[in-house]
Amino acid sequence: MRKFLGILLGIAIIIPATMSRAAELTIVHTDPAWKDGKGDIPEKGICLKHDGKNWSPSLKISGIPSDAKSIRLLFTDDDFGDEGGHGDFTVKLNGQTTLKIPPIGGDKDFLPKNITGGNGHHCNSCSAEDYLGPCSGGQGHAYRVNIYAKDKDGKDLAKGTILLGNF
Repeated sequence: MRKFLGILLGIAIIIPATMSRAAELTIVHTDPAWKDGKGDIPEKGICLKHDGKNWSPSLKISGIPSDAKSIRLLFTDDDFGDEGGHGDFTVKLNGQTTLKIPPIGGDKDFLPKNITGGNGHHCNSCSAEDYLGPCSGGQGHAYRVNIYAKDKDGKDLAKGTILLGNF
């Protein structure tokens, strides 16, 4: 019995030590209009369909592992659709451990030079192609951006999330 307990204890120590866990990214809003994700989405962030300006917030991401090759941004409505349903973007990295993300979207569907993707969104009746600002029509949905730092093989090295607010 003592031998069995020793083996069980050894397994309990080894398994967590060998499991890979992604580090946490630090993400902050750099535009005060977004009120750090507390409260309602500002008018400039709401989708065009509901008379907003369709701009994503500007963000600062830090704590990026130096061996990360890309950052993936998934704009998400927590109350409707899949992760990334409001935009799925990739930023290529070259050793940066801190990154500033400018606003994406607008009425011309602006995509900064260093950001690729979009991969569409889940609103078939919206004019925007890449980024879709919060668009629930004021139903109180919660919006966020889930952000992943990825290695060259696409494995998550670090992750984080930031609230955008409610609409």
